[in-house]
Amino acid sequence: MKKEFPILEFDCSRDVIIDPQKHFKKLDIPKACVITFFRDVIQDMFLRKRLVQVANIHSETVDIPVYKTELNGEEICLVQGYLGSAGAAAQLEELIAMGCEKFIVCGGAGVLVKDTKVGDLILPKSAVRAEGASYHYLEPSREVKMNEEAFNHLTSELKLRGIPFRVGKTWTTDAFYRETRGIVDIRVEEGCIAVDMEAAAYFAVAEYQNVVLGQILYGGDDLSGEEWDSRKWKREDIRRNLVELSMDICLKMK
Repeated sequence: MKKEFPILEFDCSRDVIIDPQKHFKKLDIPKACVITFFRDVIQDMFLRKRLVQVANIHSETVDIPVYKTELNGEEICLVQGYLGSAGAAAQLEELIAMGCEKFIVCGGAGVLVKDTKVGDLILPKSAVRAEGASYHYLEPSREVKMNEEAFNHLTSELKLRGIPFRVGKTWTTDAFYRETRGIVDIRVEEGCIAVDMEAAAYFAVAEYQNVVLGQILYGGDDLSGEEWDSRKWKREDIRRNLVELSMDICLKMK
């Protein structure tokens, strides 16, 4: 098993020392779950009394409530995501252990191609694995794909609603302060249209745990030019609509 670089030392054994399936109690919660990075949307829904807390994800630095809400007469879980692949992977493991089985993740992403506008929806069919967590769930490879069932479901639902979207690769990195022009050029050459910090980890954990997980990103800040452009990408209306859309689509997944 020993390799020149520790990140490549993948062990396929499922006999783990800390098993979330043993340490987290199965709860009577909805099977469908949306993970979103839009804290402002969750806070607004909470203030409008649309959310009921059903669980808590604890860490030394922060506690993240797991809420349930109702849409069109059906219940669904809603939780804020962790920033970065390690936290994202652990949170997904715990949500699965609690009883969630199908997921839609929605968040923003930096764009790597100039013609992607703020708010344009992106379906990351695969993620380039430039983070760390995914290498502990799947054998080393350059990319990991979104769950095919989830991807097909997202595609058909967006088309049915007449909502335009782009399909492409996302580049998942742990270090947004180390995104250099040279690396961006490499990622664009291999087909990446966005950059994020969690997709590869989500896709890897979902494959390992055999759950259905899809992701919708929206175009945010722009890394395609010589200078970074924030583009004031945190638009409340876009974020709120994307959470509602993600919940509706997640509830329709079989």
